Amino acid sequence: MYHALTDGTHPPGQDPHYTLTLRAFDRQLDRIAAMGGGGSARGWLDGQRGQAILLTFDDGHVSNHRIALPALARRGMSADFFVNPAMVGTPGFASWGELREMSDAGMSIQSHGYDHVYLTSLSDQRLRETLRAAREEISERVGRQATLLAPPGGRMPRGLAAVAKDCGYTQVLSSRPGLIEADTRRVRPLPRMAMTAAVDAIAFERWINRDRIAIGREQMRYAGLATAKRLLGDRRYERARACALGLLRGPA
Repeated sequence: MYHALTDGTHPPGQDPHYTLTLRAFDRQLDRIAAMGGGGSARGWLDGQRGQAILLTFDDGHVSNHRIALPALARRGMSADFFVNPAMVGTPGFASWGELREMSDAGMSIQSHGYDHVYLTSLSDQRLRETLRAAREEISERVGRQATLLAPPGGRMPRGLAAVAKDCGYTQVLSSRPGLIEADTRRVRPLPRMAMTAAVDAIAFERWINRDRIAIGREQMRYAGLATAKRLLGDRRYERARACALGLLRGPA
């Protein structure tokens, strides 16, 4: 699970914690290519099982079009790009025209909710309205059906898979770390490993080699963060996260 990339420029909308350099991304793609290549979850769910790694991007940052698309295309790889219709074309985010170009190049454009509001903060009625609106607008604007959902911030209300199915989605992709097994049922949210600026080459190598100890550590870390989110609530958690990341980065 990627977000933004940088080639030395920093358009609006980038979270430094979730931004990888082009150099690091190229190294990772080369390693994945050596293992058999990377592909989209949409392709995998449609029966294309020849790829070693599934690649996804959240948020629809403009770097997905400017940097990720050519890097993937050079290697014959594809990926899913989860976007928020309300953010498309705003400063720092890919336009509908750019998303259509990506789709025409073989990329999968899917739903990240309508406006990046955490789904756990919505009533059942509002949740259904926004999920339907996001899927329908993406499908209409891009010209291909959006059938996958990745919840903003990984926040998943109870029973989301069933609600998403009612709204026309076939699969939910979570932010929970883990491995995807070949016999995974479509109704189960698929796990993803979050690629952040803090993930070094050693950790990346362990993850793509399905090192269950390394992945288990990520699952424990995720469980701890999930507990903090539950205890603090989304707003206080986000303030605490921003403060902690600011301390790690040091003075500007």
